[in-house]
Amino acid sequence: MSRTKYVAAAGGGGVVGFIAGKLTGADLKALLSQALDGTFKFLHEQGAYASFAIVMAAGFGWLSVWCIRLLVDGKQGEIDRIVAERDKFQKLLLDDWQSSTGNKGGKKK
Repeated sequence: MSRTKYVAAAGGGGVVGFIAGKLTGADLKALLSQALDGTFKFLHEQGAYASFAIVMAAGFGWLSVWCIRLLVDGKQGEIDRIVAERDKFQKLLLDDWQSSTGNKGGKKK
């Protein structure tokens, strides 16, 4: 993860933590209630088919992202394993090459 992402995550966490610390349980309950009421009002205004489409798109969008991340993480793990194997054999080859070139009897460096 890049430095910018770490700074953004820490800053965002600090702001959220500060706000959550200032709010009481009743405030958080009221905010959650307003958010849910607003969401349901919006979906009701859109109609049954549009609401269904919105909910399904959001749900399957999240599921798709999760599945893709699983695939990418699995592939990245395999790539890391192959790179480690390559580096191990490359180091053996370089060590053998350096030891064979140093014993030829010419000028020593």
